[in-house]
Amino acid sequence: MLRASRPALRHPSSVRWRLCCLAAGLLLAAGAGQAAPAVELVFGDPAAPTALRLGAAGAEPIAVPDKTPLGSLWKLFVHVYLSDSGRREADYRCSGRAPAEEAYCCAPGETIGRDAALAQSCGLYFSPTRLGLSAADWRAYWRRQAPQGPAWLFDLQQLQPASEVSVSSLLAALAAIDEAHRQPTLAALQRVSLEARGRPLLTHLGNALRVKTWSWPDAHGRRTGGFAGWLSDGTPLWLRGSGSSAQVIAQAAPWLAGQLPVSPPPAAACVRVHFFARYPLAAVLLGGQPAPEGPLRGAVEARFANGQRLSFTAQGELSHRRVGQRSYLDGRFALNDYVARVVQREAAAEPLAAARALAVAARTYLVRHAGLAAGCYEIDDDSRTQRVSPAPPAAPVLRVAEWSDGLVLSGVDGRYHSTRRAANQLSWQAAVAEAAAGSRWDEILRQAYGDAGFAVAGEADAGECHPLAPAENWLAARQGAWRRQLAMLPGFERPTPLPRVCRLEHGNPYADIGRGRIYATGSGSVNERLTLAHEYLHFALANHPRGRDEDFVEQTARSLLGTP
Repeated sequence: MLRASRPALRHPSSVRWRLCCLAAGLLLAAGAGQAAPAVELVFGDPAAPTALRLGAAGAEPIAVPDKTPLGSLWKLFVHVYLSDSGRREADYRCSGRAPAEEAYCCAPGETIGRDAALAQSCGLYFSPTRLGLSAADWRAYWRRQAPQGPAWLFDLQQLQPASEVSVSSLLAALAAIDEAHRQPTLAALQRVSLEARGRPLLTHLGNALRVKTWSWPDAHGRRTGGFAGWLSDGTPLWLRGSGSSAQVIAQAAPWLAGQLPVSPPPAAACVRVHFFARYPLAAVLLGGQPAPEGPLRGAVEARFANGQRLSFTAQGELSHRRVGQRSYLDGRFALNDYVARVVQREAAAEPLAAARALAVAARTYLVRHAGLAAGCYEIDDDSRTQRVSPAPPAAPVLRVAEWSDGLVLSGVDGRYHSTRRAANQLSWQAAVAEAAAGSRWDEILRQAYGDAGFAVAGEADAGECHPLAPAENWLAARQGAWRRQLAMLPGFERPTPLPRVCRLEHGNPYADIGRGRIYATGSGSVNERLTLAHEYLHFALANHPRGRDEDFVEQTARSLLGTP
């Protein structure tokens, strides 16, 4: 189906990846006829992990390797600490006086934020001296967070690249960080596969890994490297091979896809869909009877004013409402569920490479063109936007969407058509032909959107803030009145200083508590003001027992604005 042309949105340069350069970057990757590299892979339950060596004979079980240098992995634990402790440290400014170290950070005169610093391995950012970290505070934090963790984790002095720790203890330290506390770090680590050294991971595993790369000389002075972190579902893992992290990743990535477990990533973001926008409904039946208003569970039949009928099932994700004599169907889905429903409605789960390419395009189109309301994307089910299946997606289609979890294109708006190809527009028919000829999903996207890049949905550039002065002024003018309304809530604290409001390039607005920022689109509309109030409350109610309950925060924001 043809999409109306719309202007592309600019995406921050720190996560841009031009697809036209992908093929050259992947020349380092092992080819189909080349022997697999000798790498060690350990993942799973730290008490009984799976340990494999990937070599010329394939994968074989091994004992868990005894020691590994931390290399750059110490930065990962500092990031968790900073994110969870609510610190608002200054971004690192590159002076040009330490060019070798700042090569991982930024150009002279520029700055880098916490998330980008982790993905790019900017050690100067995470220096305990720069951050003024207290050894006592560090020890107290990790004893609360990981009371059964390894002794080296409690000692700030041991957080050094040359420190050697057991692989089992490293996995135990990673596993000890619970989901809520590791979430900001997981989000930051999505950038790693967008950086040059991590691109083969993206090609062969999609967006399944949340890992920090590392490298360090071994006892004989030979370079070793790899990565450690989590799968998207929180499973800890560690990998090591000979060479730099980039060399090890390029060699090992083609073989990793068949070795790591495949688990659904946590549900992230939400999408509200107004179904059948161009086709008025005459009636909605549930189990053969007129459907009541509210969530639908069971066999649904939609009867249209033009005489057509459509049957499907619902599991509470669809709601029926009436306005006068007219019925409406609305859906609320997790982002991957939505993408899967688009692929199911517009195309198919096979061929796999084509379906994966379409999933990225569909997610991109949503992020570029959907409205934003109460923290959710909002879009019509319409041939002028994207058609969405009201039926739950089949398992193979859902796996296609989950494989590229959160991945979008930057610099283009994700237009596609069933048969027609045009500039910056994917043709499903052409994608099927390219997949049949052996093209990968990313090569199909390069053919369609040659000058595009990859990014993560809902992520602004942590390294810079383009202030939204009208939104900041609007927020400042209301803080006094809100303080009086919120004073009786347990844990309420007036944010001091007031959070900066930064322009959001695309995706869902969000609060970056670590840097004292709200990323938003403005304050001119009711929805934009509601969003600002919602994200402000994430600061003000950080210590409230329900401060992370999105429904509670949304309800409180509406009460502040008197919005039903």
